[in-house]
Amino acid sequence: MKFIAAILLPLFVLVLFFLCGCLGTEGWNAQDWNEQGNRFAKDGLYTEAVDAYSHSLRLDPNNAKVWTWRGIALQHLDRLQEAMNDFDTAIRLNPDESSAWQGKASAYIDSEQYKLAIKAAERSLELAGPDDKKENSWLIIGFAYNRLEQYEDALIQFDKAIEVDPKRIDLWQHKAYTLTKLARFMEVLKCYEVMTGIEPENPELWNKKGEIYLALGQINEANEAFTIAKGLIERN
Repeated sequence: MKFIAAILLPLFVLVLFFLCGCLGTEGWNAQDWNEQGNRFAKDGLYTEAVDAYSHSLRLDPNNAKVWTWRGIALQHLDRLQEAMNDFDTAIRLNPDESSAWQGKASAYIDSEQYKLAIKAAERSLELAGPDDKKENSWLIIGFAYNRLEQYEDALIQFDKAIEVDPKRIDLWQHKAYTLTKLARFMEVLKCYEVMTGIEPENPELWNKKGEIYLALGQINEANEAFTIAKGLIERN
């Protein structure tokens, strides 16, 4: 009997596993679909995330957060008008949904409507709670100001974002770009010193640092930075 049980138990487990796979998501509620969509989005599977969020919204069409999440996923797929429609729906359902305003601001950036992006991001900041990522709104505003060639205004926004998250490379890169436009190369160099401190194994940062040294006429320092970059590339 023990021998028969030893054979049948694995078979039972396999059958159960097969049945669960066939049933898949049958019986899932809106929250289950939300969590699945978030997992897909985290892994960069935005088409799958959109599908999961759509399932959730069919079950709970009044959830402003999910409309926002689907809008963000759609934006990653370059489906900007659909993304904007989702953000607008989220805002209609909850005018105080800070993340929806931030998403809308980002969509405005992608469609090169920079003044509207600034207004939407500012509204997001007005509504932001303690757990909302304000630095993303400041980044959006700074980026928009750069495109409008209002570089001093852009710097203010990037500095606010960096104060919140000083180890975030993209914030320093945007600040460095803005300072370069203003020909403030010593400050650009300081940005790259910070960045190479955060990511010392990033050859692109060392190359950019070398270029700034060249712009400052510091040839030896530039060659040293280029040598480090070359070594990192060869090592990888």
